[in-house]
Amino acid sequence: MQLFKAKGKITTANDKTNLTHRFDVPENIEKIVIKYSYSPKILENREKAVGIIRDCFEHYDETMQGRPADYLPVKNLVTLSVDDNGIYRGAAHRQDSEQEHIIGIDFASPGFTKGKINAGEWDIILNVHSVSCDVDYTIEVEGVSE
Repeated sequence: MQLFKAKGKITTANDKTNLTHRFDVPENIEKIVIKYSYSPKILENREKAVGIIRDCFEHYDETMQGRPADYLPVKNLVTLSVDDNGIYRGAAHRQDSEQEHIIGIDFASPGFTKGKINAGEWDIILNVHSVSCDVDYTIEVEGVSE
């Protein structure tokens, strides 16, 4: 049963923020399957990417070894975490731009806590670590009662 579906756009104004998506979980769900994707993963604009690299070295007062191009590609990174009725159930701070995670009574994907699927309000929080251009994302949540 589909519990939640969202599509959206993350802009550079959302960089280093968290975006919360709330959804309801009914009684008798034994497993939640989260499918999440975003794109693009890599900033394709080379000139902009090199400028971002230079800015980072200046911001952190670091000495650049080599050329800015040696540090390419510049990647977008948006991860997710999950709360169950305000209680942290885990996070998937992974680099992949397409992911699937399971939270169930007897099994949970790495980074998440297995256990009873409580009815109520759940949150998926997108952790926007770094976006260097507009990023489109999709979240789909399925509830399984076996």
